[in-house]
Amino acid sequence: MQVSAGTLAQKISMERKNTALKTIFREIKNQTGYNFLYTDNLLKNTKPVTIKVSHADLDEVLKEIFSEQPITYQLEGYTIVVKRRETGFFEKLIDQFRAIDVKGRVMDEKGKPLVGATIKVKGTSQAVISNNDGYFMLRNVNEEAVLLISFLGYEVKEINATSINNAAIKMELSVGKLQEVSVTTAYGIEKRTKELGYSVAKITGEEISRANTGNILQGLIGKVSGMNITAQSSDMNPQMRILLRGIRSFGQSSNNQPLFILNGSPLSFGSDQDAQQQVLSFINNINPADVEDVTILKGANGTAMYGPEGVNGVIIITTKKGVKGDPAINFRHNMSFQVVDYRNDYRQRKFGLGAGNLNEFGSGLFDPTAAYSWGPVYDGSMVPIGSPDENGNYQMVKYEDNKQAREFFNTARINRTNLSISQGDDRSSSYLGLGHTDQTGLLPGDKQNQITVLLNSSRKMGKLTTQVNFNFARRNDDRGPDLIREIRNLPTFIPILSYKDYVNGYWSVPDRYYRGISPYQMLDNKRTKTTNTSLSGNLSLEYKPVPWLNLLDRPGITYSGEYGKTTTKPVYFSDYAHTLPEKTYDLQPAVGDFTSSNTSLNNDLIISTIHQVSDFQLKTNIGNSIRQNFSKDLRSGAVLSIPVYNVAFARFPAAVSDLELLSRTISVFGNTLIGYKDRAFLEFTARNEWDSKRAKVARGKDLYFGANTSLVLKDISPYLGQLKWLSTARMRASFALSANMNIAPFQFERRLYLQGDYPYGELISYGFGQENPNPLLKPENVFSQEYGLNLGFLDNRFTVDMTYYYQKNNSVILNVKNAALSGAPTTDNAGAFQNSGFELDLKLNPLFSLPNGMALVVDGRFSINNNKVLKLSEVYKGVFRGDDGNFAAYYARTGRSAYEFAVTDWKRDPEGRVIVDKTTGMPTNAEYGDYQIYGKTLPKYTASLGFNLSWKGFTATLLMDASTGNDHMFVTGSDFNSGAHPLTNLNNRERFVFPNSSYDDGTGNYVANTDVVVANAGQGLYSYFAGVSAHGLVDASFLKVREVSLQYRLPYNAGPVKDIMASIYARDLFNFYPKSNIIGDPGLTKGVGTREFTPINSNLDGGSSDGQLPGTVLYGFTLSFKF
Repeated sequence: MQVSAGTLAQKISMERKNTALKTIFREIKNQTGYNFLYTDNLLKNTKPVTIKVSHADLDEVLKEIFSEQPITYQLEGYTIVVKRRETGFFEKLIDQFRAIDVKGRVMDEKGKPLVGATIKVKGTSQAVISNNDGYFMLRNVNEEAVLLISFLGYEVKEINATSINNAAIKMELSVGKLQEVSVTTAYGIEKRTKELGYSVAKITGEEISRANTGNILQGLIGKVSGMNITAQSSDMNPQMRILLRGIRSFGQSSNNQPLFILNGSPLSFGSDQDAQQQVLSFINNINPADVEDVTILKGANGTAMYGPEGVNGVIIITTKKGVKGDPAINFRHNMSFQVVDYRNDYRQRKFGLGAGNLNEFGSGLFDPTAAYSWGPVYDGSMVPIGSPDENGNYQMVKYEDNKQAREFFNTARINRTNLSISQGDDRSSSYLGLGHTDQTGLLPGDKQNQITVLLNSSRKMGKLTTQVNFNFARRNDDRGPDLIREIRNLPTFIPILSYKDYVNGYWSVPDRYYRGISPYQMLDNKRTKTTNTSLSGNLSLEYKPVPWLNLLDRPGITYSGEYGKTTTKPVYFSDYAHTLPEKTYDLQPAVGDFTSSNTSLNNDLIISTIHQVSDFQLKTNIGNSIRQNFSKDLRSGAVLSIPVYNVAFARFPAAVSDLELLSRTISVFGNTLIGYKDRAFLEFTARNEWDSKRAKVARGKDLYFGANTSLVLKDISPYLGQLKWLSTARMRASFALSANMNIAPFQFERRLYLQGDYPYGELISYGFGQENPNPLLKPENVFSQEYGLNLGFLDNRFTVDMTYYYQKNNSVILNVKNAALSGAPTTDNAGAFQNSGFELDLKLNPLFSLPNGMALVVDGRFSINNNKVLKLSEVYKGVFRGDDGNFAAYYARTGRSAYEFAVTDWKRDPEGRVIVDKTTGMPTNAEYGDYQIYGKTLPKYTASLGFNLSWKGFTATLLMDASTGNDHMFVTGSDFNSGAHPLTNLNNRERFVFPNSSYDDGTGNYVANTDVVVANAGQGLYSYFAGVSAHGLVDASFLKVREVSLQYRLPYNAGPVKDIMASIYARDLFNFYPKSNIIGDPGLTKGVGTREFTPINSNLDGGSSDGQLPGTVLYGFTLSFKF
């Protein structure tokens, strides 16, 4: 109770506007001395008062302030007793006849139900909350009542009770929230962008499929700041490399690949590199036409709930679902063509066959049996090639560049057909997507076909919602060996196209082909046929017993399996051919069989709550995740006695390998998001897990946590709120402690291996290997910080998003150079590493909009990424070496960026001049093992710029991207040895003084060489060049016109057809490289044929294989119909 007392007064003067009754009571008390007796509960549903009086009587003022209020008063002496207003019998009776039941449904701006919206009778305490489907019912409401419908982030709506009549009420986003989008975050939790304290990007499926690459990752290139995606090969199933914000670890076995999530389930077969490469293969099998959108959580700050798997960022792929309405059928067909881009092919095309012998003038001599291009200059004459046939005749060809080798590679053709059926109503939805792809490769004879099936179905049954997601793909391919190096090093006058018919062609058959066997026969003789099956499915069971509580359980399975066979046909040469070079021995039949499978079982249980307490909103999620990964790899290979392709017919004992791995992870996690007045947000996350890859003594001790905040400055600051030109202003910050689980199965244990010979002679026994692991080996703890600012101007027509991040790894796992018998660990946490960067996203939407409907949207992205090795174990003496599996070394040095190149160079004098022989003038290679470390494997700067021009039904798009600040190492040794490298044209292969050279004058002093010419300007000179890798290290900068498309959409309502769309497109249409790059695309590091399985070390290197193409261009068209 509240009581006040004062002296008596009779007249009142007062002017108040929208003032609470309690304040009015206080003012009356001050002027009259009358006491007010009331409870706070009585004033709960009263209306604010507006009053203006001068010298008015107390009774007059009381009548005015109590009018139209649910309370009244009674004067008892000098006390005014406030009490609830009672309705008379007849008034009650009339109200009963005027009372109605109000039913309706609350929907968001997209027509989806809003769960938990408040529906209140204005001026009363009567209120209800919408249910799981957005429905509500208010009983016994006065027909003249006004309803207030409210939901966080939406404008409050006032509607007359009689006007609803079971209708849907569509809410509108509050002013300032129209640019907000909902994004999918960790474990499928939906959040508004304003609630996020970290950077998130969202790309629609339409944007991904615009240039119809048939590959989700390729469709993301250039569309997300801080994300570096490289297609490392140009084959039918390209090998990909993907990094988000650079690397966080530099150990040779480190995994720096982000985690992929498909429809809520992780695509994870383990944390090691091999498992991650299998994930990328799985991603290649997902049909882009079925993708609704892809959400990218860039750093550990946004993925803290995933623990170590999410430390490198998370890419969430969401496929399409059925939508409410009549059944919709979409048919889409596109055809693409891919060709080799020879605009960057600078190979030598002036000299033909020769073995390196010179005439008296120093020019190369022609040798018909040679393999490489060390002969004389082309002169157009007819010359013999190869050895004579059994009759003594030679094959005669024209001695001139014919460019036939460029036609050896086919125009790859890709046919894709997709059909989808979608439907939905208030309680259920379904989506069925079917896809078929048939394609041929760049190499003759290569082909591949694929079928995909996607089924998404959901059903609401009261408070329970079920959803099934099922994705299936099967791919069959037939590939030949990678012959790029052989074709690239072929002398350019050889008529390669004339050797297609190696069965009937006179000079094409194995006995007479000019050297060995024809490349076409090589392709046909060795074939690898594989079948790859990918399956992902999960079942979501969501139960909402009350509006503020949600229970979700999501069991799932992911499977990837591949089996195949490599067969090599025999080649039997005639007795005469056995006397010729390279045909002395027959080629024996061989077979290789392999099968591998990866199965991941997982279950996620999440309990979510939401509470609104005054101005605060509290959202919590508590969950448990169980993951089990099993992989098996079985391989065999043998040379055969007869061409029956089974290892049972092996000529020698078959080589067999069998590997099985089983790992399990159990984790608990949770997060809490606190929102204040929908303008300030603070989130805390935590996760602890038990990983079987860790030693038992170390399990359960991996606690990871994070915090992030988001402040809507436009709503917080009155000054900013008054700036009409400023539409959005939001600041964010986040911190997270996570880890990189770069621990392979059994890495913490000593393992036994089969051993023979020593010390037991021929007796086979088991013995320990050379490793001495550390059972207390810890995951690589990574501490991350992120700060960002989002601004929108002129009704968000111009938006800017800026982000700075910093990540530090204090426990990099390295293979330490300790002797196995020393007792010291050979694998340990032996390094520290930091990674930092800046990202800028700009968008002008639109840049202009004309009265005729033409509009141009421009968006751009720019990012900077730097890393530094902070510490290395003392045993490394400041330098750590890593190998890429192709015998190329890369180095990480304390205080420098990881990785750098090991570069061999010429032997130089103190002034940097190349030391040559005083007599021959020939340069001197550096001593074996003498190399320099420099360069940078990862780009420092990346940028992209996109344009979208629309007018009526036409839409034209252009995407350009660029990268700089790093180098690339091309393998050039074979090109120099074969005479194909463009530098072998120096001085037209005439003797010259080696540039910037010196020689020892015999006294230990080096004098400038001005007159001693090289004794051999042919193979003799360039064999030295082959030992200098510095010629292959180039500036890896590029500018690419990545995507160009033109689309026309025609509304069409004739018969069942509702919509027709046609488009043409091109990809990698133009490429620009620095002058130092005379080889080609620095991104293509692999060939196009059968390749051995390679782990993901390429995330750390910038090298190239010895069989890359100069580049490719893809173009095509699409037709789609909607029924």
